[in-house]
Amino acid sequence: MFRILRAVFFLLLLSALVTCSGKSSGQVRSLALSPDGKVIAVDFGNESTSFIYMVAVDTGKASRLTNAKTGQESVPSFSPDGKRIAYSYSPGNGAPSRIVVGSVDGSDLHTWSGSEANDSRPVFSPDNKTIIFARSGYYGSYSPMARPYHHEWDFYAASLDGTNVRRLTNDHFYMVSDISVSPDGRSMVFVSSEEHGDVIEVRSLEEPTTPTLPLRPHVPRDPSIGRVFNCPNYLPDGESILFMAASNGKLPWSGYDYDAYRLDIGSGAVERLTEGNGYATDLKISADGKIAVFLKWRSDWHGTPNKSQLYLLDLQSRKVTLLKVSGLD
Repeated sequence: MFRILRAVFFLLLLSALVTCSGKSSGQVRSLALSPDGKVIAVDFGNESTSFIYMVAVDTGKASRLTNAKTGQESVPSFSPDGKRIAYSYSPGNGAPSRIVVGSVDGSDLHTWSGSEANDSRPVFSPDNKTIIFARSGYYGSYSPMARPYHHEWDFYAASLDGTNVRRLTNDHFYMVSDISVSPDGRSMVFVSSEEHGDVIEVRSLEEPTTPTLPLRPHVPRDPSIGRVFNCPNYLPDGESILFMAASNGKLPWSGYDYDAYRLDIGSGAVERLTEGNGYATDLKISADGKIAVFLKWRSDWHGTPNKSQLYLLDLQSRKVTLLKVSGLD
């Protein structure tokens, strides 16, 4: 029963994020930060279409990556050398999503042939030669109260052109987050959903079928329904992780806050970096570990998140700054 209630809560929230923008000018829903921290790739759109834009951090000016007219481009990722970008493309009409890889200027884009499953969330390996991605084996709902969503996730790896596909996990995860690969390329970290809350999983890429280290850090004011984690990012030292976690708001009616934390993998020590974000998602970090970027969401009158804004987080000073963006249309 707990799993069903928890699933309903989060699936309703996820469904809201992709349906509430139909009458608005659109919203940013996922992002990536370039290795040098100078460009943010975002997917911006509404229920029927979304496209990748490149946003300059110093000016906030956005420009389209492609000239696609239909479908949904989403979940972008930069290569560690900053020369390539990968993202997921869903053409619509029930067709499965595919991985697209190309240059950061939008040239030489190559769409993988894929499979009958939905491929998404591509991440480059540190040597720029491999892409690790997530594949969903089931689209539907485990509850009549929630909209259909992608489930039964596992992780795969392939060459940049989509060949030499090999399976990394065989867990059929109910839900998973984006992954982050360690700087030495030997492990990956992601969040999976469990019966009694989320778990941050560190897995060896040499033996990825079993968790190397499951992490369930405590944060201030843990939610009563179970710990909620997301957006894990390896920091440059490879020994700590930047992630987001939900906590109960200071007031009973204020809902959850999704704040950024630093976790030392060895000791389990947790350091809080932000406070009072409200609903926030898509935390990503620069390669040098100096800045991070994430989305804060505003809700409509009945509490549904329907507007997102980009925020920069200075990881040394912990200063959070709104990035005003122009050119998204």
